[in-house]
Amino acid sequence: MSNQELSRTDRSKLIMKMNRKSGILGSILIALSVGACDDILTVQDPQAYTSSDLDFALPAIANGVEGTLHEVMDNFVVYQSLLGDVYQHTGTWSGYDETDHGRFQYGTSAMDGTHNSWLRGRWFANDAADRITRVMEGAAATDPKMAQVKMTEGLTDLMIGMTFCESPLVASGPTATDTQNLEQAVTNLTEAIAAAKAANNSEYEYASIAGLAEAHLLLGNYAQAAAEAAKVPAGFSYDAVFNEEDRNWVVLVTTKGFNEAAGLMYKWWPKIDKTTTQSSYMRDPLTDEPDPRMPVYFDGEVATDNETPHYSQYKYALENADIPMLHSDGMRLIEAEAKYRTGDYAGMTTILNTLRAAVGLTAFTTPTDDATAQEYLLNERFAEHFMEGRRRNDLHRFGLMKSVFAALNGGAGDSERPATGRPTKFSMTDSEPTYNPNINNDLTQRCLPKT
Repeated sequence: MSNQELSRTDRSKLIMKMNRKSGILGSILIALSVGACDDILTVQDPQAYTSSDLDFALPAIANGVEGTLHEVMDNFVVYQSLLGDVYQHTGTWSGYDETDHGRFQYGTSAMDGTHNSWLRGRWFANDAADRITRVMEGAAATDPKMAQVKMTEGLTDLMIGMTFCESPLVASGPTATDTQNLEQAVTNLTEAIAAAKAANNSEYEYASIAGLAEAHLLLGNYAQAAAEAAKVPAGFSYDAVFNEEDRNWVVLVTTKGFNEAAGLMYKWWPKIDKTTTQSSYMRDPLTDEPDPRMPVYFDGEVATDNETPHYSQYKYALENADIPMLHSDGMRLIEAEAKYRTGDYAGMTTILNTLRAAVGLTAFTTPTDDATAQEYLLNERFAEHFMEGRRRNDLHRFGLMKSVFAALNGGAGDSERPATGRPTKFSMTDSEPTYNPNINNDLTQRCLPKT
């Protein structure tokens, strides 16, 4: 087993893994149970918990805030993969079908629930920071719980700006562009880094730095993105945590042995051999070598729709598998892209080949033209971020969604997935305008970028 594989399968030993195993609901219930079990904290009515009761459960509150960020990452990965060219619908669920075929619009997007969760999470983070300050007073500034909620707030801004074309910046505020949400992520993650340093917590510091690098990348601030990415040490990974109670739906609904409602898109099938052992690897599209970064499973059986061959991802094989959100390999790719953007193809290739060497793949020769350099970069981003929900972002920001779908079936295209008119990001949730008087709940006024 290579160092690359080991770092992805045993993070508890090799990296600074986040061990908070509860989502927001579980953490809040734990916090409240504390108040019901101690005479000092007992409330008069066990069913009527008050704000003051929560003041005694700050660790659970902070973990719960972070849990709201984590708990929908599986949903994010599936729908990002369906809208990009990674997954296709192989079951009976309309949300998967509409996203795969690019037919959704504002008010019908299956990603509304994910957006709602992150909007709640942002509010929870703000409320938790105020609560920690009120309860701990001067000690709050150097407490890890403050760093934790500040980090979560900034990462939530990042995920919202990355995924949706618009969203309010504050509770009940007017709508703002994805760029404005990413700019807020830069501000909040910068504050989170300072809070983590004050708390002497390297976990939260590196996660915040990695998030800041990602935000700068999405904003097109490539030099700043690379400078931040360089600060993240090898082996670091910040993961969305799942367990037996909050299970990973990438596994539950799209993976071999579970509900196979989505699978790897047919364009990748020629690169996947029939599985004869526990799993296999997709072959590198450029060198045709099995790539250990892309575990897959195909045994010839059809999926839930009883007609489509099910080519399964196998990066996550267990229901409690964690999903990497930010990691050091991704940071190296940011550094590589910064070099690509300045025409330093040799510098870019050196970084890419280091990543490839870690998994035993053939090195690239230095490209001499932009098209080849971009192909190398996106090939490595696809592999390193396999099933992490980044491919759709890349197609959007490189302006490739239309050409990629036009190239399907040898350039003939796919009538069920037209290259023209396909959304390149998700629309905001329609729940927010329904209850927010500062946003007009009108389809004609809501954004949805398309090819």
